[in-house]
Amino acid sequence: MLIAVLASTMTVATLMATAFGLYEEMRMSRARAETDRLRAFGTARRFSVKSRDR
Repeated sequence: MLIAVLASTMTVATLMATAFGLYEEMRMSRARAETDRLRAFGTARRFSVKSRDR
């Protein structure tokens, strides 16, 4: 009986840890996607226009 309770407790703990890990990974993925989206428009390379003094 004790082994069954311990096994079910460990199963529930593992499932909770997996759900939390997936949630954190999804949150980080969204944060990276938002950063990449903002960076795509803000850091376009712009060449300066300088007169050539030769």
